[in-house]
Amino acid sequence: MKSLKFTQSNILKMNKKTYLPYQLHQLPKWFNKYYTEHLSIKGYCYILLEDHYENSPYFNYNDFKACLSSNKDLGYKIAR
Repeated sequence: MKSLKFTQSNILKMNKKTYLPYQLHQLPKWFNKYYTEHLSIKGYCYILLEDHYENSPYFNYNDFKACLSSNKDLGYKIAR
């Protein structure tokens, strides 16, 4: 059985590979579901980190990690 390990802000590490999370409306333009290694879990599409480096020459992993946040981190309050 494969174990899933979520690190900082939903970055997924599985079998010594790193997958980065995207919501469906945020997928990069180079993404192709037939040629890109990806997973779909809990409403997110996780794309392999190596695919980012192959398809986007200016991709910066540290900037991507710095921009990740969830609504809990932003301090939103649900008010009705």
